[in-house]
Amino acid sequence: MEGDDVPRVPLTLSRDCVVASVQLDLRDDVLRQFQEDLLQYVQRTGAAGVIVDVTGVEVMDAEDFEALRRTLAMASVMGAQSVLVGLRPGLVSALIELGIDDEGIHATLDLDDGFSLVETLRAQGKRAVVAETYRDDDAEVEDAES
Repeated sequence: MEGDDVPRVPLTLSRDCVVASVQLDLRDDVLRQFQEDLLQYVQRTGAAGVIVDVTGVEVMDAEDFEALRRTLAMASVMGAQSVLVGLRPGLVSALIELGIDDEGIHATLDLDDGFSLVETLRAQGKRAVVAETYRDDDAEVEDAES
């Protein structure tokens, strides 16, 4: 764990989502601490969603964005639908020009839309096929999700 002098991103639980409000510079040590704190909070709360609000971020480079993208992917692997909220238009333009990898990123303009998107993603996940059929040497085997 990082030292106590590293600024932390505040995390709250609202509507079964961890909401992280990023209001500080995204230095490497801050991003590492945020990743650790977020993943532990998701595990502890069993939250169904993660919303990272970056409306307070004025400057972000491709490396910072990639670190956030990886953190959201990690939360998703832990079962939380992840959404990035509040990217500024100029920031989006600059990141796209830098060739960032936006694969798998779900994003909205504001927090309310973020909650709605998490609910939509959760509903889509619930509609997924509960049992898949695999063919193995002409024998059908059903693999039911738990």
